[in-house]
Amino acid sequence: MTRLLLITPMLLLAACMTLPGSDTPPTSRYLLTNAPGDCTVGGEALSLSVLRVNAGLDNDRIAVLDAGSGELSFLKDVRWADELGMLLEQQLAGDLECHGYAVMSGHRHSLGQARLMCEARAFNLIRNGSNQAEVALSCVLNRDDDDRTIITRHTAPVARWSADDAVAALSKAYSDVLDDIVAGMR
Repeated sequence: MTRLLLITPMLLLAACMTLPGSDTPPTSRYLLTNAPGDCTVGGEALSLSVLRVNAGLDNDRIAVLDAGSGELSFLKDVRWADELGMLLEQQLAGDLECHGYAVMSGHRHSLGQARLMCEARAFNLIRNGSNQAEVALSCVLNRDDDDRTIITRHTAPVARWSADDAVAALSKAYSDVLDDIVAGMR
């Protein structure tokens, strides 16, 4: 009897509760797709840091810039899997490793190790007559005998105004930016 008295309120309480978000569509989380190409791991040691992400982009939301008004908004119920700076640093590390670098990401650095320090200047969608994704990175490569600045910006068309197509376009623009960075490091 005592068990029944304890179980009954718990069952009533459970009947009144709903799972979080059960009556709303789930929030979508995205990663960038890997840049195309063969992966050849190993080679020059490189310390990688994404030091700064421009204001408005430094969160896990996918930003939309209205080209006419300059207003920055965000896609509803769509997020990156992590804050953009961390997501970008992890993606760059993996892609640079596939281009023959031994990458240590974060702010760790060994003497004599080349350093690539990047800033995300644009990583957003542009809403205008022909919707686009825009990715712009400014990087400084420090080596013992060579310092280089690599500034690159690419856009890609957004086929349809949907989350999947937006992320695909951002991934394409990122892939083109990555090609510029790798070429600039050689």
